[in-house]
Parts: sequence; structure tokens; C-alpha cells
Amino acid sequence: MKRFFKSVFGRLTAVALAILLQIAVLLVVVSIASAVYYQFSIAMTVLTLLAIVHIVNRDMNIDSKVPWIIVVCVLPLFGCIIYIMFSKNYIPGWQRRLLKKIRFESIEAISNQSNRQSYYRDILDNCYGQSRYLFTSSGSVQHDATDTMYFSCGEKFFDKLTEDLKQAQKYIFLEYFIIEKGQMWNSILQMLRQKVKEGVEVRVMYDDIGCISKLPSNYFKHLSKEGIKCVRFNPFRPILSAVHNNRDHRKITVIDGTIGYVGGINLADEYINKKSPYGYWKDSAVRLEGSAVTNLVVLFLQNYDVMAKQTEEFEDYIATSFPAFPDSGVVVPFGDGPRPLYNEQIAENAYLNIINSAKKYVWITTPYLIIDSQLKNALQSAAMRGVDVRIYTPGIPDKKLIFTVTRSHYKQLLRDGVKIFQYTPGFLHAKSIIADDYVGIVGTINLDYRSLIHHYECGVWMYRTRALEQLKADIEKIEEVSQPQDHTTAKLNILQRLVSVFIAVFTPLM
Repeated sequence: MKRFFKSVFGRLTAVALAILLQIAVLLVVVSIASAVYYQFSIAMTVLTLLAIVHIVNRDMNIDSKVPWIIVVCVLPLFGCIIYIMFSKNYIPGWQRRLLKKIRFESIEAISNQSNRQSYYRDILDNCYGQSRYLFTSSGSVQHDATDTMYFSCGEKFFDKLTEDLKQAQKYIFLEYFIIEKGQMWNSILQMLRQKVKEGVEVRVMYDDIGCISKLPSNYFKHLSKEGIKCVRFNPFRPILSAVHNNRDHRKITVIDGTIGYVGGINLADEYINKKSPYGYWKDSAVRLEGSAVTNLVVLFLQNYDVMAKQTEEFEDYIATSFPAFPDSGVVVPFGDGPRPLYNEQIAENAYLNIINSAKKYVWITTPYLIIDSQLKNALQSAAMRGVDVRIYTPGIPDKKLIFTVTRSHYKQLLRDGVKIFQYTPGFLHAKSIIADDYVGIVGTINLDYRSLIHHYECGVWMYRTRALEQLKADIEKIEEVSQPQDHTTAKLNILQRLVSVFIAVFTPLM
């Protein structure tokens, strides 16, 4: 009963009602305007044509243009209003200005590490261009002498993270899309409290919408009272606005500037299988130790300082000495985010660079497969030129509707030689790509429009690292318990086909 009242009268319900009320008001206004529509039909036609011309010539994802054209044509006035309100990533001016200043200062802080391009050109061989792209597009510096450790599940990740947190001496940074009270978070929080008492600086940042049904709205204040510096990313306001479309989907831990974690694992009990709503929760993460953690320090402080509305000396948190890890490969931790803060779709392009350069194989794990034409064409072309392309998706979905859209892509991919496997034990949440044994990415990046266009994401690009060997071995184990898909198993029923066809038109806008 308590849970029922909490869900009915909780923050999420209140926010939903407020949004629905605003939509109702907007519809009333539009209906009133529509009453005199035919008196202004020429004006409406001109408005619609102007909107179409603007969409066609706009610098945006090509797959997003057709659905917006449909919206403004089918609903001339209402569609134009929606297009104006939601087609563009709205970033408040103060955020853009502050982030620009913070980025400039962060680049200054790592400038001594960004002048080794000729060195990496020699050791990376034909993969240098991939790392160079990440450097020029996002300022993400290449690093060698960094140890990498791959985790094949949340339980192993949590055990090692706990060990590292206990050893923290200077600071701990945590940036997560979801934090939820339970065994995992309560255990971490207890350690954070102890570290604060020991004089360690602790900062926490969580996404407000990601935690809207997980944490009280004032939870950040409770942590602050305990000496933990805490901010919410883009605090949610119950108003119709595109500003809420851009969420912080990153999962980053930094300890003393020398140890860092990146991956798909949030700080909640289902990620370590203490709760099992969708069978076994299969996830992944990478632990970094060495100079590459500097990139994670910069990524964390950039977003944290914007949300805290402050600037600070990044050099104070960048370690100056690291253990030696010879022959450990090259890694590039990188971030991605929405336009206009990021001029490129960095994560998607990083995946495309790997796929298009593959000679022997490309294996991908992803919880969602809702890809645009560029990614689909790249996967099909790779398979058709003889590359062994394999994609691993969940067997038990967390969102059945989204899973139907995921499966709607199977038929075309299978036709052109892409192999698809569904992980039968449960929900595959791991987000990774590996090609030809020596290059790959592990991170927070889903193969869907939200991750590739709207969200703040992160990952670690790797070349000839220990973690890549471990990733390949893990994917081989995934395949052992996965069901290979063919044209029979991938077939959708009539209702599923209708739903997927309709949703496919508008998924680029979601």
C-alpha cells in the first residue's frame, strides 16, 4: 500500500500531470486557431512550405528530416509549433557560455599531453586516424602506459570498485545516469561518508530525470549536508521544453586522478543482479589505471562545473605521476553530447570508423538496435565485403515496444549477411564493439537515436589492450548462451509489423 501511494502521489506523477496540462492548453490554443484556419489557408500553406524548406536545408541528422516534414504537413499549425519547440537541442545561453570557458581551461590543463601526435601516428599504424578523429573532434587525448581491465558483469565491477574506493586518498568523483537506494548504492554511500571523515573530497552528479522515480527530489541536499558535494544534471522542471531532451547518460568514476571506470553499469541493484526484473542483467565496464584517467577527470569536471555554475583549476585534480604499464596498448576515453555543444555525432562516427575499417570481423553488443541509415549501411556493406559482422541483443527486453523496433531491423541486416544473436538468459545491457582483435570501444553508448544524438555519453576507445582480449572472450561466452536469429525467428506478426513501421517513422524524433 505504501508503494502504491508513493507511485500515485510521487514526483513522477506530479510532473506527468503538469506536462499533460500544458499539452492540453496547447491543444486548446491550436484548436481555437484551427477554427479560423481556412480564413488563413494561404498563410498556413506558406508557413508549412517555409518549414519544409528550413528542414531540408538544415544541418541535422538526415533520418530526422522526413518525420519532421510529415509532422508539419499533416498538422500544419500544431506541427510547426512542435517543430519550433522541439526540433532543436535547446541549451540555455549561460550553459553554452560557461561550458565554452570551462573547455578552454580544461584544454589548457592537458595541453602538455596533446603534442604527441607524431608518436601515436607511428605506433597506431592504420588505426591512427580513428584516434586522431577523437582528438580533433572532442579534444580527447591519446594515452599509452595505461592498464585496462574489463568486467563482464556488474558483480565483478562492484567488487573491484569497492576495493578502489576504500583506497582513495585525495578525491572521488561519481557521475551516473541512475543512482537508486539499495544494497549497491547504500554500500557505496557508507564508504563515501567514511572517506569524507578522512578528509577525502567526494563529488557526486546524477541525472535528475534518470533518478526521478529513484530518489527524492531534494536528495542532493541530503548528500551535501553529509559533506558530499552533489549536483543534479539538468534539474527537471515540469514545463514543455526541449531542454529536458538532453540527459547525462554517462557512467564515470574517478579516484585520485589515477583510477577510473567507464561502462554501462549504473549504481542500482539490478545492475549487480540483486534484483532481476528481466532475467540475468548482463553488463560491462572497463577499469583504467594510468594517465588516460586524465580524460575522465576533464569530462567529469566539465559537466559538474556547468551544473554547479562555477569554474576551478583543473590542474588541482590532474595527477602528475603514474605507474608504468609497458606494452599496454593505447586508450582514448572520450565524451559525446548534443549539438551545439558538440559539433559532431562523435560516438556514432567512432563506431562507423571501426566498422568501415574492419577487415576480418566486427562484433557489437547493444541493448537497443534502432540505427540510422549510416550505421545500417555500414554494417551491411561490411558484411557484403566479407567481414564477419555479429550483433548481440537482449533475449528478455526491458521495454517490449522498443524491442519490437529493434527486431524490425533484423530482416534487412540478416539478408545482407549480418549475424544476429539474442542473449537468452536475460537483458543484455552491455554496450561495446570490437574489430579484428585489436580495436574497440566499451562505454555508455546505445545504438539508438537518444544515445547517438541527444544524450551526453562517454566511452573508451582502445587499441591492442588487455581489456580488448577480455572483451572478445566475453562475447564468445555470450554467443554460447544466445539464440542465433534467422528469417524465421526474426519474423514479426502483423501487429508487430504495423507498430514497428509506424514507430520507425518517428524514432529519430524520440
